[in-house]
Amino acid sequence: MVDALVSFAIEKLGNVLVDEVAMSVRVTNDIEKLSSTFKSIQAMLEDAESQRLKNKAVKIWLEKIKDVAYDVDDIIDEWTTETLRSQAADEGDVSCFSKNNVRSFLSPVTCFKHVMLRHRIGSRIKEARGRLDDISKEARQLGLSVASGERERVDTVVRQHEIRKRETSSQVDRSSIVGREDDKKKVLDFLLRESSQEVTDVPVVISIVGMGGLGKTTLAQLAYNDEEVKRHFDVKIWVCVSEDFDVKRITKLMIESATGSPCNLEGLDLLQSHLRDILHSKRFLLVLDDIWSEDRRTWDGLRLPFQAGALGSRIVITTRSENVARAMRNTHMCKLEALSDDECWLLFSSEALEHRSTTERSELEEIGWKIVKKCGGVPLAAKTLGSAMQSRTTRSQWELVLESEIWNLVDVMEGILPALLLSYYDLPPALKQCFTYCSIFPKDWEIEKDKIVKLWVAQGFIGSDTSKDMEEIGGGYFDDLLKRSLLQDAVMVDDKIFECKMHDLVHDLAQFVAGNDCSIMKITQRAIFNLNKVRHSSLPFPGPGAFEVTSIPSSFYKVHKLRTLLIFPESELSIYFALRLLKMSEMEKVRSCSVLHNLFHHLRCLRALEMSGTKISRLPRTVRQLKQLRYLDLSDSMIEELPEELIACKNLQSLILNFCRFLKRLPREMRKLISLRHLELRGTELGYLPKGIGRLTSLQTLTDFIVGGNDGCELGELKHLKLLRGLLYISQLQKASSQEEAKQAELNEKMHLHTLILSYSYGEVVGDEEKRRAEVVLQGLQPHTNLKVLKIWHYRGSKFPDWMGDPSFSNLISVELSDCTECEELPPLWNLPMLRELQIVGCPLLKQRYKMGGDDRHKIAHISDLRMS
Repeated sequence: MVDALVSFAIEKLGNVLVDEVAMSVRVTNDIEKLSSTFKSIQAMLEDAESQRLKNKAVKIWLEKIKDVAYDVDDIIDEWTTETLRSQAADEGDVSCFSKNNVRSFLSPVTCFKHVMLRHRIGSRIKEARGRLDDISKEARQLGLSVASGERERVDTVVRQHEIRKRETSSQVDRSSIVGREDDKKKVLDFLLRESSQEVTDVPVVISIVGMGGLGKTTLAQLAYNDEEVKRHFDVKIWVCVSEDFDVKRITKLMIESATGSPCNLEGLDLLQSHLRDILHSKRFLLVLDDIWSEDRRTWDGLRLPFQAGALGSRIVITTRSENVARAMRNTHMCKLEALSDDECWLLFSSEALEHRSTTERSELEEIGWKIVKKCGGVPLAAKTLGSAMQSRTTRSQWELVLESEIWNLVDVMEGILPALLLSYYDLPPALKQCFTYCSIFPKDWEIEKDKIVKLWVAQGFIGSDTSKDMEEIGGGYFDDLLKRSLLQDAVMVDDKIFECKMHDLVHDLAQFVAGNDCSIMKITQRAIFNLNKVRHSSLPFPGPGAFEVTSIPSSFYKVHKLRTLLIFPESELSIYFALRLLKMSEMEKVRSCSVLHNLFHHLRCLRALEMSGTKISRLPRTVRQLKQLRYLDLSDSMIEELPEELIACKNLQSLILNFCRFLKRLPREMRKLISLRHLELRGTELGYLPKGIGRLTSLQTLTDFIVGGNDGCELGELKHLKLLRGLLYISQLQKASSQEEAKQAELNEKMHLHTLILSYSYGEVVGDEEKRRAEVVLQGLQPHTNLKVLKIWHYRGSKFPDWMGDPSFSNLISVELSDCTECEELPPLWNLPMLRELQIVGCPLLKQRYKMGGDDRHKIAHISDLRMS
């Protein structure tokens, strides 16, 4: 993870040099030298990472680099934040520093503050440069070397970690295999099945995919050695590919496996010609075990001789990544799942309890079963833990293992860690940070994709790409971790990944590589090892009942460099019901605000803060000190109002207030939160949104837009929010004055919205004038034709707008009409080719016409999910 921090530090320093010409010449020189030293150290990180597990001095050296990189990141963030504040404070003036060589001026007071800030930043940059120079000198004492040529990073790490380069054979020890019968049947079916669609130049490719240690190679060995498979294929070839996907090397190994003799040919052309002759008109089975490369071009170069084989030839690959499987043009995929506890027990007990007496077995079995649950269904873990228990003869020794983290057991770590560590080292630097950050959630936690991506963005883990926004890049990172089997159990909602889990052993790996950076705290925990090193922490609290912020451990006040603090309930359902019944006394409100006042005073480096499900009614004014805050989640809390001081958090990107049922209002000056990208207000009972929301032009998420009110927004405020995506719920539409106002919202320009909810006040009795106004307003709210879901609630017009049912809305799949009591006729929804769901609730006139045998019933009968009530 150090390489990622150093890379981002170099990038940020470069941005300062390019963009901020206000820096003095002396500070600029220090920045240039600091960046240069980082680059020199970066060249030695590969060697250092390869030694960190075996050399404690190198591990300490890497920790020092990490500390400086974090501090430099803080310094640059302070500079950019204060610059942003200066610009906002002098809105309407011109700035005293130039960008793009355009000279302008700020007020004298602001210029003075800017000079003082520049001086303070310069001093801190100089101090960081001195520390880094000392670290660079230590590298020579440690004998670290600069990486040479284009060595593969993973291969170097594996070699120098003394994790031997993996080599497998086709031989299999059947006596040690448990489970996988169904998986074996599936693979055999793929191997032996004949297909009339096969072509000679593309043999069927079967991929076996799963995380390290699940038994991919063992399954391939079982299939390879099956008697029916032996009879079915003329030629069988087994090659362990590992990290080095070298076409020449692999081709030579294929020849040697097929012939059983050494191959002395050298040129690739000679090798491939010889392999072609071997495979000519023969039905062959090729197993390529443990593939890592995602380069489709190398695969295309390797597979040329396979065209000589006969129909029915098969290729089996094993890999940890779905991306690799797709690059190998796989036809069938077999994803390995974890074993059951019973199956793991058989593996574990065959190692741990072998040759023990009946008395010993009966004494240890109960503890053994509990240890097996730590294996998480991974056969490698069960066998390794079982082997480690062989030398432990007493019940107390087994209990110590049960109570400890498995990574504290050296013999276990040596067995399991290398199998998983390769997956970590194969990640790009940015993805390493994202992966290790997931360790702040408890084991078996359902990690929501949208939430974790916003947290990654808040921490600056997402690199810049002008062609994509940060959330899109982060979503790709999440998908990549899933495809690499580092995340699993994907839950899909509307054909999109909603959440995933992390396997317990993978979670242990993430905690292991994160070290002191990430920590999960307990309410009763009073100390953390090396508090100053903790950067990201969570505090999950048990239900039922809301969390008293006065219960926050006092040790948190010592974690001055904390960047993430997530306080959330372990059971969301229990908190939801508890909060509906709870009330806070004035004394409780004062106490909780006092605790937060002290907390914010100490934790000024926070980028992400969550306090969901907590008993908190308001934030203290010291929230203004959280200048780096980018993510604030108060969902399901008892918050009643947000202080005006919140607008001092100019970096705030995500403000999440879902189901804050006591929330009365937002800050009047919300428009000054110019970095805001996500404002989530689902389930709140706000009466209005403050005017000026339309100035937040970076907004991508605005779940709720409330029309009107004394200090509220008009629909026209939506005009400039061109980046809105996902869901938009517009309520209180009866307060909209005209069709012209509705058109000013320019919903037809918002191409990224997929769900639109249009709602009027429930139960309101209206006259003819109000009905006509409702009709023209709804007509003016025509959305973009990309819309997928449309819901109209409590509409009091007599007819629906003309745009509903227009064939141009070819992406619309669901329509809900609720409490539209005055409408007698549906728009021509039968013209919408993709419409699959129509729900009509509380619309008596529509129900009578379309459900009770009316003439138009047949028009909507084709809709697969038609519900009327």
